[in-house]
Amino acid sequence: MKKEPKVEIEIEMGNSPLKAMGEGAAEAEEGMFEEMAPKGKFTPKGLNALVVTTNKMLPLFGQEPTYPQLKEALGQLPTDFVRILSMFAAAVDDAIASDVLTPDMSLDFSGVKDDTGLMMLAGKMNSILKSMEFKRFLKEPKPEEEEMSYDEEKTPMPEMAEEAADSLMMSRMS
Repeated sequence: MKKEPKVEIEIEMGNSPLKAMGEGAAEAEEGMFEEMAPKGKFTPKGLNALVVTTNKMLPLFGQEPTYPQLKEALGQLPTDFVRILSMFAAAVDDAIASDVLTPDMSLDFSGVKDDTGLMMLAGKMNSILKSMEFKRFLKEPKPEEEEMSYDEEKTPMPEMAEEAADSLMMSRMS
């Protein structure tokens, strides 16, 4: 008996178009968050007020509260921080759409230009953190996350005579 040679294939992304597309999408996403990032004069005091509240909120989203304190003044929020804040804003918008939160609780970054804006945003997030309805809302499965299951009350199975069922089963077995 002749043994077939073992063939191993390695696929390297290298400079392939697929890799370029992935990198391009990541760069576009990074650019989007950089464009969204509030710009202004932000001191460590204002920045860290928001960081502390962000770290309190992260566990609601299944993440570790590990965003680091910022030690120097910035003219723009870091894109990784904006990404987290955008996640919060999307969840808050969903909660507003579901009448869990009121529209005035929306997290809007457009007016954040200085420490006062950062502290107002942190204050709004602290208010949201106190909402038990919001916490329950986050724990509820979203429609796309729910498993599809058969519900007899909503969609009854058609009745079939026992002989017809047996006949159907036999035809499938042959």
